[in-house]
Amino acid sequence: MVTYYSLAWLEACRDEMNNSDKHMKKSRRLNGKFFFRVWDGPDGKDRRAVWEFADGKCTHVEFEARPAPWKELRDLPFDQSSYTGRFSCPFKMMAALNRGDMSPLKALSSPQYQVEGKKTQFFMMMQGVNSWNEHNARVKCNYDFTKTDDQGNAID
Repeated sequence: MVTYYSLAWLEACRDEMNNSDKHMKKSRRLNGKFFFRVWDGPDGKDRRAVWEFADGKCTHVEFEARPAPWKELRDLPFDQSSYTGRFSCPFKMMAALNRGDMSPLKALSSPQYQVEGKKTQFFMMMQGVNSWNEHNARVKCNYDFTKTDDQGNAID
């Protein structure tokens, strides 16, 4: 089983979406690069992930993790010319969203969940974003780990 918010998890999510006719039909308007900052993982690391989409297809994923607090990542200004949006929150919140223990509306109303970018553009892509989230939640993963390698994979 892949480790949640690792490179292997991002790649498994990408494959889940790209191999789903349902996702491809729902997400034709999903385009751009999306930057995620996920703080304070159970392994003591902050995570950076980038997802890139073209007409709903996930064309590229990037992952990096460093010991928390990763000051450069936390202080990094949002680059609106390079990214469609940036989302930042604690690992526990992101995991609760992925498991379905927290609604997106509750997250969006929390000061711990930060969204940066053109909100009107997100609304136009909402059906694709919802499909993206649904398909990510289908990937079986391990949320409980304390040590990871450079790719975010759990180490026993």
